[in-house]
Amino acid sequence: MISKQTQPPYYPALFISHGSPMMALEQSATAVFLKALATALATPKAIVIFSAHFDLPGEVVITSATAPGTVHDFYGFPEKLYQMKYPAPGEPALANQIAALLADNGFSSRLDERQGWDHGAWIPMKLIYPEANIPIVEVSINSQLSANTHFKLGRALRSLRKQGILILGSGGISHNLHEIFSASPDPQRVQKVEKFTAWVKEKLHNNEINSLLNYQKDGPYASFNHPTQEHFLPLICVLGAHIEGQPISCIYQGSEYEILALDAYRFS
Repeated sequence: MISKQTQPPYYPALFISHGSPMMALEQSATAVFLKALATALATPKAIVIFSAHFDLPGEVVITSATAPGTVHDFYGFPEKLYQMKYPAPGEPALANQIAALLADNGFSSRLDERQGWDHGAWIPMKLIYPEANIPIVEVSINSQLSANTHFKLGRALRSLRKQGILILGSGGISHNLHEIFSASPDPQRVQKVEKFTAWVKEKLHNNEINSLLNYQKDGPYASFNHPTQEHFLPLICVLGAHIEGQPISCIYQGSEYEILALDAYRFS
């Protein structure tokens, strides 16, 4: 269980696995967990999101519109899903503050007034904060770059937690869509996911940061669980915003389609 906090010195940071877009329509165990998550947290002043689906090459992109739109960046789902909106406000002042913090830490960035909320952001937010009344700023990842770079990206924004701002990574503890829909599934695929997710849990619990930054080499079956990096890097960003010595807790474990692990972590 996660305990409710009122005004912590550093606001908790979170990593969640967002799963299929159908989570917005179906009453899955993961959806139930996300709907209850806000009750364990004091209401944040704003939310900074690193999403697997805001993956861009080049400089870091920061959403800066006052009222970003809802992006339906998926296909083949029920029409009802495409009619959903998440009208959470943006926060241009926070976007500018983030740009300044990134510049101070050697990152080149630009503000984007046109970018809306991708589904890695708006679908879990619709479950956690359905009123859509908390300002959001998204910060892009770049799956062409290293985990170490993303750790530094999260570290550059760590001070925002002292302002009551939630830093949230939205990705997946495992994410191998090709294997999910394979006509010839790997007979060991469930075990490969279980070994990797157990390894991640152990390394987070023990604050073994270097192992996690070298997850592609050190993690068991890392390439099977993450053929590409984009769904794991939001976890690394949040790890960068972590305060050494404070606990990291697994607050949810679940899965879809046997091997899409949906674990969530709280960095307190």
